[in-house]
Formats: sequence, structure tokens, C-alpha cells
Amino acid sequence: MHILRGFFSEDLAIDLGTVNTIVYAPTEGVVLNEPSVLALHKYSSEVLSIGSQALKLLGREPNDIEVHRPIRRGSIDDFEISQKFLRTVISRVQHQDHPKRSHLVIGVPGSSTPLERRSVKDAARDAKAGRVDLIDEGLAAALGAGLDLEDEQARLVVDIGGGTTNVAILASGGVVSSVSLPAAGNAMDEAIRDYLRLRYAVQVGERTAERVKRELGLAHDAKSGAHADKKMEIVGKQLANGTPLPITISSWEVRGALEPVISEIISAVRRVIEDSKPEVTADIYYSGVMLTGGGALLSGMLERLHHDLNLRVMMADDPLTTVAVGAGRLLAEPEKLQRAALRLDAPAWEGVEKLVVNW
Repeated sequence: MHILRGFFSEDLAIDLGTVNTIVYAPTEGVVLNEPSVLALHKYSSEVLSIGSQALKLLGREPNDIEVHRPIRRGSIDDFEISQKFLRTVISRVQHQDHPKRSHLVIGVPGSSTPLERRSVKDAARDAKAGRVDLIDEGLAAALGAGLDLEDEQARLVVDIGGGTTNVAILASGGVVSSVSLPAAGNAMDEAIRDYLRLRYAVQVGERTAERVKRELGLAHDAKSGAHADKKMEIVGKQLANGTPLPITISSWEVRGALEPVISEIISAVRRVIEDSKPEVTADIYYSGVMLTGGGALLSGMLERLHHDLNLRVMMADDPLTTVAVGAGRLLAEPEKLQRAALRLDAPAWEGVEKLVVNW
């Protein structure tokens, strides 16, 4: 039976992110890491490209092409487009010698609703997946960061992704509490766009805002130094007459634009800690905070969390891939995966909390 199962199915772990989609195969590691972008022919709805090739068209689409981001804030934005995206992703990473029905494990935000989880599961099944299991992204991120979830000591994981930030407390292999919020990478990009619109009366695209964040983004004054005086020139579209206007923006301006989003993330982490039981709070004091996700790479983010929370903060070795790698670790341990898989009729972390106390 196990031989037949290995022939007719292929185990894959997927981090279906707002910004990037990462696919992990237990025997091969990360096999795909591409932007969550899909280009379709406007009239035939044929998939023309996905990932980085589709991203190149964003904001510069020809008349007969539509470019979509199928995932927004960690949830499916358009069911049909998400189905096409998933089907293309799965077919790209599958071995071509014989088609297989994939067993997928997909991470979802900790506070996702039953409807949102069902949408992800249905889209994956409609994309010809044979079996689909959903797990809390906080749990997956902790596993991917190398934390030992069998330890009874509570651990705090902060996963700052593109669409959502997931904050989870884990202990004894289960999720004690988990919350997700939309203050994340995309919200930072939007904050930069809003600042430029108000301060300079110019409009810039998504890709320009993300480039500004990557090059000038700053989360804490302790990381200032030479970075504080860093500047770059960008070209925006004037709101008054629609003509191009070059402007020079500094890292201090970007720091101010990002501050509301960063403060919201820190406030959420603080609330999760404040709402935890005394034993959990004590454990977190000793174990510290594990920082994962693409937002962890924002300059000064680690120092900012340490300063504001007064806790030791560690960053995963590869923060971008922790959710996919962690989900892949569960694929290698079917019993733990069965226990950790989320129900569709309960809050995401409730489906895990009572299941894996004795891992």
C-alpha cells in the first residue's frame, strides 16, 4: 500500500503567501520560490506566465494581458484565479515522467476564518490535489526555524509575511494561542505610497514602493548611522497633471512612513504576551522571540522588537522559507501531521491546541 501511495501521490508543502509562493518537497528541499503573481490572456483566460515572469508585467500590462495577485492578506482573493495559479504551481514542480495526485500541506494564518480555510482547501482540490491538509502558519514557521516543539516550554514566534503577520505561542507541540493581523509587508508598501501621495502629490506603483522599502526601510534608530542619510531617487506620476516627476526620498522619511505599521505589529505581540498565562509569560522571558518571514529582513526589525518588548529576539537562518520548510517537516511525520491538521469548523489554533500535548 505504501508503494502504491508513493507512486500515485507526491507530497508537497506550500507557503501560499501574498507576496511569494514557496513549495517544499521532503526529498528535495525548496523546489519553487516565486512571486504570487499570475498573468492571463484577457480574452481566453489562458495562463501565460506565473511568478517572476508575470511580475515583470505588473503595472506595464499589454492590452490583451491581465496580471493578478491571487492571494491577498494571506487569503484567496479570487477563487478561479487562485485555482489556475495553484494548478500551474503544482504542475511545474511535479515530476514529468508520470502525473501524480499531490498531497499538499498548506500554511494558513492563525486567525483565518472557516470560510477562508475552506476556500484554500477547495482551490487546492480543484487544482487536482489528492489530499489537502491545512496547518497554522505559526506552528509551521516554528518548525521551519528549527524549534523543538516537543519541549514543554512555551515559545513565541512572530512571522511577518507579505499579507499578514502571524503571532503564535507554542508549547508541548501545540498552539497555545495564535493571532494574525494585516499589518505586514504589503501594508508597509501601502504606507510608503500614501506618504508619497500626501507629501509630494505623486503616485507610485507597487513595485516602486517595495523597492523603496527594501533599500531605505528602517525599523529602529539603533540601526541608523550611515543608513540614516541614505537617499534614492524615484519617479512618480504627478496627481495634478499626470506627468512624471523625479523626487529624492530619504531613509528617515521611509522610517516615519513605516512607523504606524511597525507599531501595530509590536502592539499585537505585546497583547498576545499580556493575555497569556503566568507560566507561559515566564517561559517566553527565558526562551525569547523567534522572528521569521520576509518582514524580518527589514533593517532594524530585530533590534526594534528587542527594545520594545525587552526580550531576547532571534532570527531564523532563512526567514523567507520557514513556513514551507516547517510544513515539509510535518509531511515526514504523518502522525503529527494528522494531529496538527486544522478543522474547518473551528478557530485555526483550536484545532491544534488539544491534539499534540504528548508529542
